[in-house]
Amino acid sequence: MIIPLSKLKSHPQNEEIYTISNIDDLEQSISKLGLLEGLVIDEDYQVISGNRRFVAVKKLGWESVECQQVSIPKEEILTYIIAHNKQRVKTCRERLNEAKVLMKLHSIGQGTRTDILTSVNANRSSTTRDEVGKIIGMSGVQITKLLLIERENPELIDLIDEGIYSISQAYLHTNRKMKEDKVRLEVRENIVSTDNHDYKFYNKSSANMNEIEDGKVDMIFTSPPYWNKRKYNELDGLGNEKEPQEYVSNLVNHLKDCKRVLNKKGSFFLNLGDTFQKGNLQNIPHRVVIGLQEQGWILRNTIIWQKTNPKPSSSKSNLCPSYEFIFHLVKSNDYKYDPTLTPLKHTTKPSHSPRHRNLKDDSIKINPYIPRREGKNMGDFWNEDIVSSAVVNQRNDSNVEHPAPFPEKIVLLPLLQTTNEGDLVLDTFMGSGTTGRVAQSNNRRFVGYDIKVF
Repeated sequence: MIIPLSKLKSHPQNEEIYTISNIDDLEQSISKLGLLEGLVIDEDYQVISGNRRFVAVKKLGWESVECQQVSIPKEEILTYIIAHNKQRVKTCRERLNEAKVLMKLHSIGQGTRTDILTSVNANRSSTTRDEVGKIIGMSGVQITKLLLIERENPELIDLIDEGIYSISQAYLHTNRKMKEDKVRLEVRENIVSTDNHDYKFYNKSSANMNEIEDGKVDMIFTSPPYWNKRKYNELDGLGNEKEPQEYVSNLVNHLKDCKRVLNKKGSFFLNLGDTFQKGNLQNIPHRVVIGLQEQGWILRNTIIWQKTNPKPSSSKSNLCPSYEFIFHLVKSNDYKYDPTLTPLKHTTKPSHSPRHRNLKDDSIKINPYIPRREGKNMGDFWNEDIVSSAVVNQRNDSNVEHPAPFPEKIVLLPLLQTTNEGDLVLDTFMGSGTTGRVAQSNNRRFVGYDIKVF
């Protein structure tokens, strides 16, 4: 039947589930090929299926359109809307909206007379989410993940639809965030209740640490907010800058007071990751370090930390970033440092004939350029295996069967290299409190700053 467009309107419940997008492309297609499929409307002339087509033909200036009118009980309208939009290309958010509607109707026993929910009720051996998933073209596991993501990190649903994340990647990111929030809450409860004078927390910016006297800190280990990775606390704004140059300048200026509070034998370890801008990796960590060197800091090492479980990347045009930098800075070359040795690897049968080996002897002699000692100086590339063995050798503690879990070892190793028991450790961006936990468990004093109330 042909119905005047002036008589039609979108069904409000249709708009609750589906969005209107890519109308320009659809409008072009209809203008060339015509309307290949009519609209489905109810008795009140509300569009149940074909809402995008309805909007497109209105933009084209059509006066009337082909429609199929159906009679639908009010309590079953939502299931009919989903059934009549089964062939539609949908976003992840739209599928999630469908899933929530169907699960809600199933839980209260509505809609069972329709084909769409009969299939849900027919198989009692499967979960509701699995059966709903079959209807909307997703697995029950995917629905479960999306429900968690929407509850804890709803903005990621849009990033999934934009192709930036997969559902699994967004779920992993959300789980990490939940764990971080849980740890922050535990740290906050510990800070509020503790009477330990060797563990202090200041709920303020670390740009001015007037609570600490000059030269009182033995080691700083911190990881500032990275640029343009998430929305940070607007009171400070660090990490929210529009341009990377502004972030670099703000961070370098923010860290000025670190030089005052650190003593001449102390060490400053700065953990930073990089960020892309319009596909261009910005080299932000090195820009920051150059700014710190211009303030008089001495850069002793650029440590490459290879992460065991890096944040997933859906990019098809570049490799997944799997490492971050840890910069070791000092105020003078006369700083406290205990060398870290890693085990030497010995082989019994050489595959070639290096000139420093005696092939007439079955034993393999050690390279003369390596000092004759039990181990070799640790390198600046750190992965979990390297750090684990290094921590065990550094501690030389028979009571420690299992070193602290990664990434706490990334804090633990510098702590053992550059401090003694009783020394004061500082974290200027305390976050979830990893530095403080490592310091406490190794009999160091600790002071932390963070503007965020956990």
